[in-house]
Amino acid sequence: MLWHTVGATGLASARAVARLQSVAPFQDSLTGGGTLWSPEAYGIFGMARDEPPVPLAELRDRVRPDDRDALADLVTTVTERQTGGQTVLRIVLSDGTVRHVRVAAEPLIAEGTVTGLAGVYQDVSDSRRTEAALTATFDHLTALHDQAELRHQLALQLQQAIVPEGPGLQEMPGNLVVAARYRPAAKEYRVGGDWYDVLALPSGRILVAVGDIAGHGIDAVTGMVVLRNAQRALAFTGHSPRQLMERLNEVTLRTGGGITATAVCALYDPDDRGLLWTSAGHLPMVLLRDGAARLLEPPQDLLLGAVPEYGYREQRIGLRPGDTLLLYTDGLIERRHAGLDEGVARLAADAERLAGHAPDTLVDSLLGTAAGDTDDDTSIVAVRVRGRPEG
Repeated sequence: MLWHTVGATGLASARAVARLQSVAPFQDSLTGGGTLWSPEAYGIFGMARDEPPVPLAELRDRVRPDDRDALADLVTTVTERQTGGQTVLRIVLSDGTVRHVRVAAEPLIAEGTVTGLAGVYQDVSDSRRTEAALTATFDHLTALHDQAELRHQLALQLQQAIVPEGPGLQEMPGNLVVAARYRPAAKEYRVGGDWYDVLALPSGRILVAVGDIAGHGIDAVTGMVVLRNAQRALAFTGHSPRQLMERLNEVTLRTGGGITATAVCALYDPDDRGLLWTSAGHLPMVLLRDGAARLLEPPQDLLLGAVPEYGYREQRIGLRPGDTLLLYTDGLIERRHAGLDEGVARLAADAERLAGHAPDTLVDSLLGTAAGDTDDDTSIVAVRVRGRPEG
């Protein structure tokens, strides 16, 4: 539903990226500078640390023959089309073991010429095995029970696995405290594609995002998984929120099934407490400052998956110690016989009344007093800047 109202390249960020399981940065030079791998990359490819790293374009002999075209297309996309891309390759190790490795790469450009490429490798073998097991289990159960009911059950379990209902209070870099909650739909057939994410990036900035896939059921949930994972991978490229949203829009258009989604994506910079953000047709964020609630009205940009090559706009606001930012989906405020404006206003008033509470108490109280009555699922994230209010 529409709402109408870059750091230095290289491997300096390797330690931060390594905090994510099985993720390894790499960088290839096309001007004689060689290839750099983080230590984790050697483990992904089953190589010893004293072996020379392999450039992306030369991985051909290490991938399954039927994945070589995908590798060639990725290299062409980055080096000739001068844009980023990603794919999953089946890497054959020296002992014959096959690993599924996701590769995301971006060009390094100087004066209009591609001088190299940088990206990350991620071992996704476990998730692929889990996906295969889920598929096999689903196929077996479908033969025994009603297929529609099983799809609802699988969608619910997948949603709960990806977006837990109560992750607790998170201490983030930059003096941020985050509380997030996901409340599933009251009825199983209403399980939807809500997601949220709070992620520390190698640049030192913090990604904060929420999104909502249109529709319900297994298609909405699988679409949510695709977009949430894509947003996470894109965030590591160092792009601005506007660029992230533009690329996520292209991912949405190419996901299949004609899915659409609203989303808000923000990057918080601890150095100056600046919040740079953009919105794809999503509801306005609520800023709590000095006990008062203020709506951060988004630009009237289109939802994800509407049109290709859409240019999103971004805005910046400086946050202060003591500020709290609320991001949420429409299940929190949408009512059958009332407009969204009324629901947003009620949420702002409730948040203002509860402004003095800790973030986790705040989100729990807002869920408890939520005005939404459409039985839709709901996500809400509260981000607070630690410290005493200024002035």
